[in-house]
Amino acid sequence: MRTTPWLKGGFLWSQFVAAKKAGASMVYVAMVYEVDEGTAIFKCTNNPPVGENPFVTYEELPSDHYLWLTGEGGRLIRGERAMNQSVPTRPVSVEQE
Repeated sequence: MRTTPWLKGGFLWSQFVAAKKAGASMVYVAMVYEVDEGTAIFKCTNNPPVGENPFVTYEELPSDHYLWLTGEGGRLIRGERAMNQSVPTRPVSVEQE
């Protein structure tokens, strides 16, 4: 069971910001929890199967939210985007509607 609230990407983003502030020039991102908890860094569904073990969803975020946010974190580390404590806002595309 996960113990750290993901805050719709806020926790992951705070790690990128901290790495940038510490002077990191690169970061390594890996899945830190189980796929069934909805925290993997690849596309997942907000409609998991129902069964004996409850699944955690992406809280109605797009299925590739953490993958996209990781890309934004890379841009932050490379200096391609301004450092901001707030989680970046994702433009809505036709595919996400």
